[in-house]
Amino acid sequence: MGLVALSSVRVKLSFALLFFLGTFPTSSSGFVTPSQPHNSPSHIEIALTMTASDSNDDQLLSIIQRSFPDAESYEVDDNIKQANAEGFVLSVNGINKNSTSLFIKRVQAHKYSHKPWGDLRRTLLYARTEARFYSDILPLLQEKTQSTWIIAPNCHLAETTLHGLVEEHESTSAKESETAGDPSYDENEFSILHEKGGLLVLDSMKGQFFQTSPLTPNEAKRCLKAIANFHATGFQDETILNTVAAKLCEYGGSYHLKNRNPKELQNIQQTWKDFSDGIAEAAPELFERKSIKDLAKRIQEMAEYISQELSPAASDKYATIVHGDYKAMNVFLPTDDSESHPIIIDFASTGLGLGMSDVAMHITHALDPEHLINGGEEAFVDAYLEALEEALPDHHSYPRDVALRHYRLAVIDYFRFIMGRLWRGATLETFEIRKDSKNSVYVNRSVEAAINFIQRADRYLAEFEVERAKQ
Repeated sequence: MGLVALSSVRVKLSFALLFFLGTFPTSSSGFVTPSQPHNSPSHIEIALTMTASDSNDDQLLSIIQRSFPDAESYEVDDNIKQANAEGFVLSVNGINKNSTSLFIKRVQAHKYSHKPWGDLRRTLLYARTEARFYSDILPLLQEKTQSTWIIAPNCHLAETTLHGLVEEHESTSAKESETAGDPSYDENEFSILHEKGGLLVLDSMKGQFFQTSPLTPNEAKRCLKAIANFHATGFQDETILNTVAAKLCEYGGSYHLKNRNPKELQNIQQTWKDFSDGIAEAAPELFERKSIKDLAKRIQEMAEYISQELSPAASDKYATIVHGDYKAMNVFLPTDDSESHPIIIDFASTGLGLGMSDVAMHITHALDPEHLINGGEEAFVDAYLEALEEALPDHHSYPRDVALRHYRLAVIDYFRFIMGRLWRGATLETFEIRKDSKNSVYVNRSVEAAINFIQRADRYLAEFEVERAKQ
């Protein structure tokens, strides 16, 4: 696409930028991070806009000029549309007479009027969480690191307008059922959703970093080191963690049981039966085992216990800030082989938790099962622990036996989410269709990875069934 005036551009988002899409918090105020000058040409503005108009041209122009008044024109390099947000990667001209690469992430509530309220509410809470992360939490973490690592893209604008839909102090936990007080709308009448949503304006990582999935072992270890450094910023820091729990997710993680639709767990036995019927021919002996046939029932019976073990209070040992959706495509790796730090994105599910919830998701999401056998899985956990030990103050530690227990609990917890949500309706054909989708969890596009995951979950679940029976 050639250069065009801001008033006439038309956007088309490509798959390459799926990483930036997330959600934003409920606050009406914008901000500029103190670490970057407001007019810096090297930074991106991230904003969530709220408007009922379907025209992007004037909206994008006005958004850009809120942070960069001298912007004259732009071209859209990528346009990304996902289930919960839309993103734009822009080359903007006229900022200090230079070209600047920015990323705009936008959630417009009216565009999701087809969703039932429980799902739309989650979308809006994602937006609230991410906006608050950039405005309220990231500056605290950057100050504590006292290093050159910026953790996340520089943010120029983060705001949400959610009044009438989500209260300022409303918990991110899912509601058990619909209530009479829920917003009323449908695809034909959605005036209550007008001008509601969120907006972020961020620096673009274009050209300096890359994303991919699955990862090589070395790439995965770099990502695990990055998340260890992230966890170290809040590890057992009660002051930071109380703020995290209050501002972001009380229960950190996109797959935390408290944040999920209760129907996923209620229907999990039927979901598993359908999945097994569609996949069994890939490993018939495995699916004939009683422990595998009963896997959904076992998960259902253990789900609350597993979740409670992974839900620390801010004052608990080993508690930290967790990213909450630490998949391979939510990490930007440097394009060269330098010692530059990876950059983490998409903080829509960030909150209070145990670091192993991120580690278990990342290893499952990002790696081919050939790298997890013969001690490979524990080697990745050890790589994380080594990086965490290096980053933590001398008086803090995460003992390996405790960490491995938490890791195995988190594997089961993530398996419950995959089984109940992502494997619903899955068949060998859907695996084939998704096999090249880098943004899809690897165990949802590789049958071999799915089988390895089932075997690991079965094995770890048996350990905790015994543990619980002894209590």
